[in-house]
This record gives sequence, C-alpha cells and structure tokens, in this order.
Amino acid sequence: MKSVPVSLVFLCAGLIGAVGCANIHESKDFERHRASQIVIPPDAKDIFYFDAVFSPGYPDNDPAAEARRMEWLASWMEARKMCPSGHEVVNRRAFRFEESNPGRYDIRYEVRCKVGHRPAVRSGSGLRVD
Repeated sequence: MKSVPVSLVFLCAGLIGAVGCANIHESKDFERHRASQIVIPPDAKDIFYFDAVFSPGYPDNDPAAEARRMEWLASWMEARKMCPSGHEVVNRRAFRFEESNPGRYDIRYEVRCKVGHRPAVRSGSGLRVD
C-alpha cells in the first residue's frame, strides 16, 4: 500500500475548507446581515426603521440594488414575524447628522405595518409587544 504525502493531505484539507468558507459569503442571509438592520425606536408608535449601506454592488439610485434592499426588508420582516398583513415604506432618506449611526449605514427607511400591528419594542428586561 502506498502512503500519501502529508503535504497532499494538508493541501486537500485547505482547499476543502476554503471552498466551504467561500460559500457562506454568497448566501442571501449573510448579505442581509452584513448590509442592513431593523431598528425599533424606544418611542415607536407605529414606525420602525430599516437601515442599509450602499456598496459598489448595491449603489444608491440603482433599481436592481433597491429591489435587493426591499428583499432584505421582507426577509427581516419574515424572520422577526413582523407585519403579517404586509408593510409599507413611509419614507426613504439619508441619515441625519444628529442620529445615532454606529453601524455607519447610508440610508434609513421608515416603515409601518399596513394593519395595526405595532412593532415589538425593547424594554429593560427584553422584548415586548405593545
């Protein structure tokens, strides 16, 4: 029986690992988490925010990029079980200077549920729904 060189074993293991890791960065969820977030302001009445970044792949004023951001918004809504009767974007705007933006997002969408479902708001002990 022939022995396999150790260097060949490490080379194969490295290639398999690299291919496996490369695929995670191509997933829709990875893109959504990396480039957007849902924010529920503490004083939320019926509005919550969807924040996103612009990038060379998803620039501002690009219909395909905007469609992808709307897909991310829908995915966030589904994952968080928000607005079962649908939602509407009330306003799309750049971040204001005085707004807290530690994630350095570029655009903020103000979103509202279509039928009276208010978003969950954070309290001191966790998540609550009003």
